[in-house]
Amino acid sequence: MRKTAYHHGDLKNALYKACHRLLKQKDPKEISLRSVAEIAGTSHAAIYRHFKDKDELLEVMAAFGFEKLANAQKKAFEKIKHPKEGFVALGLAYIKFAVSNPSYYKLMFQTKRTKVSLNLRRSQIRSYSVLLHSCKVYLDSVGKKTNPKEYAMMAWSLVHGYSNLVIETDFPKTEAGSMKKPVLVLAEDILRRSVDL
Repeated sequence: MRKTAYHHGDLKNALYKACHRLLKQKDPKEISLRSVAEIAGTSHAAIYRHFKDKDELLEVMAAFGFEKLANAQKKAFEKIKHPKEGFVALGLAYIKFAVSNPSYYKLMFQTKRTKVSLNLRRSQIRSYSVLLHSCKVYLDSVGKKTNPKEYAMMAWSLVHGYSNLVIETDFPKTEAGSMKKPVLVLAEDILRRSVDL
């Protein structure tokens, strides 16, 4: 693999970029510190100046993923002034993120950790807060008395389940094809029906 040169004192940032590049190409389980070091243009031993092991580096990348997801959903919701349409856009942003970044998605939601760092916990909370706030705005706009946390759990379960099906199976693609729809158009149609329940 081609190495990426880095300036003295900027090794940590170079490692982040190298790991990001690998996550675009490989499953998290296939990434090694040695491969990260090679892309960053440094030695394997040099990584340990910043991270005690691969899990610590990947946890930082997971936090980055949650920040990216939160920003994408926040932008999608706020871009559209109508709360219902904004809520559908927010859900679709989640699915688009998962489908476009399957390795990040697995790292964020399918990786077991015995202990979660403060940095990752904050990113997880921020991501959830975007969803919860959007639920409150939407429910208020239509006069629904549903508990926002309950509605958020319903919405999250829907987009998370659909995303998992797309990443792990061919079922959504096959069903969408039988309806002559792209996978994301089918997702949007499902989201629209769900907000009307």
